[in-house]
Amino acid sequence: MSDQIPPIPEQPPTAPRAVRNPWKIATFCLSGALLVTSAALGYTIADDKSSSAGTAADPSPSIWQDDRPRINPEPVNPEPVEPEPSSPSPSAGFKLGEEARSGGAVVTVKKVRETDSIVMAGATKKAGSGAKYVVLETVVFNDTKASMDLTCSLPIINKLLDKEDRRYDTIDDLYEVAGNPECNEQLQPGFRSKMLFVYRVPESAKITSWEFSEFDLTSDHEPSVVQLKGITA
Repeated sequence: MSDQIPPIPEQPPTAPRAVRNPWKIATFCLSGALLVTSAALGYTIADDKSSSAGTAADPSPSIWQDDRPRINPEPVNPEPVEPEPSSPSPSAGFKLGEEARSGGAVVTVKKVRETDSIVMAGATKKAGSGAKYVVLETVVFNDTKASMDLTCSLPIINKLLDKEDRRYDTIDDLYEVAGNPECNEQLQPGFRSKMLFVYRVPESAKITSWEFSEFDLTSDHEPSVVQLKGITA
């Protein structure tokens, strides 16, 4: 066997590689980037338009929608409404036999009479020339929180009125009038008592009404009026 190494075959010569122009490569890359940017920008604008259109066409209410009831505006020519008749004030006028109230003082005028004399302290007392007595027969109910002295105190302020709007006070010493409570006789809350209110007036006076109010230092009570016109006898 021979010790000689066989010769290595020669490689065929390689063709040299073509050198690329760097300016062409840069121009190609820049053109591609511009195309990609233009496509992305066009897609964004189209997406914004579609979103705006979708929002305008979406009829669904906002989460901040005002759900309070709306008040319909008044009609231009509303139908006329007649006012309801108002209830008369209790102090406007009571009739004979009705319970009239002022505060806690409740008075019912049972009868009204005119006379030229009354009985006081067991004796007859004349009204005198040109005068007469007007006597109101009443029942007083004490609906206050304290007792009432009807004859020697002033639990009920009262006046008698005539056609000329003259106002008369009761005579003195009502406790001496026959049939009246005695002086300092206290009418307790929740009880009733007969009471005669007596007035001395001109003989020609035409009595029309009687007014009264509870005497109360803590508050003012509007007087209650009892109509007496044409009922004296």
